[in-house]
Amino acid sequence: MTEVLKKYSRASSFGAFAAAPMYPGAPRIAFAPANEGTGGSDDGAGDDADAKAAADKAAADKAEADKAAADKAAADKAEADRLAAEKSGDDKDKDRGLLREVMEKKSEIKTLKDQLAKFDGIDPDAVRALIEEKRSAELAAEEAKGNFARVKEMMAEEHAKDKKSLADQIADLQKQLAEKDGTINDLTVGRSFSESKFIGEDLVLPRAKARAIYSSHFEVVDGKIVGYDKPAGAKDRTQIIDAAGKPVSFDEAIKRIIDADPEKDSLYRDKAKAGAGSASTKVEAPKDKKEDKGLFGAARILAGLNAAK
Repeated sequence: MTEVLKKYSRASSFGAFAAAPMYPGAPRIAFAPANEGTGGSDDGAGDDADAKAAADKAAADKAEADKAAADKAAADKAEADRLAAEKSGDDKDKDRGLLREVMEKKSEIKTLKDQLAKFDGIDPDAVRALIEEKRSAELAAEEAKGNFARVKEMMAEEHAKDKKSLADQIADLQKQLAEKDGTINDLTVGRSFSESKFIGEDLVLPRAKARAIYSSHFEVVDGKIVGYDKPAGAKDRTQIIDAAGKPVSFDEAIKRIIDADPEKDSLYRDKAKAGAGSASTKVEAPKDKKEDKGLFGAARILAGLNAAK
């Protein structure tokens, strides 16, 4: 028995053993390892290995993600730095351009001041008188020499200068006159359109549109507004006058102009009042000397046509 126990002890240290039969012919007994099917230390070691592998993979994935994020942040920062450098460079270029322009203007101003300083103390009117005197002297000298071609050329040059100066003055005066005419037109004709009772009550046209269409029919003559049957520039344009030959009022003039318009029916406001205040007139059909009582159909139509003749 002691031998059996010793054999069992030795076998258990290897995890399994086959017990020798104590008696010949007795069945052999096989013992399973001590931790088989019991969830012992071997299974626990496997689970720990799997957990460790999962933890290692998660750590590796996190490290890779952290590296990718760090790389992206570095790339974004590099791009931002590049854009900032470009913007700073553009700003510097603009500043340099403005500085260069300022320096050029300062140089031009200095040059003009230096040139102006040369004329300090000189009377422009006196200079013009001297130039005219010199020109007259040159002209007299050329005449004395009998060089009439040169005299003619000099006279032509002076005439051209005088003509250009006169043309410039005329253009300036015409511009001023046009501005004054516009102001006068706004204060007279424009005001007449704004205050016209006829336009406000009888026409469907807004006052501004009526003025845009028909203002060219009016002019200020001797301080009074005069209406014309045609717009300015038209051929055979005639003033609108009354029986005494005097210009009619603005409202009368605009009324005659509207009445002469082919589309006058669409310009007048419809003054018919609908509802209880409206009135109707019974219109009787023309009657023939012969009574048409008892007539129907074609005979009645024929009788109506005869009555209309």
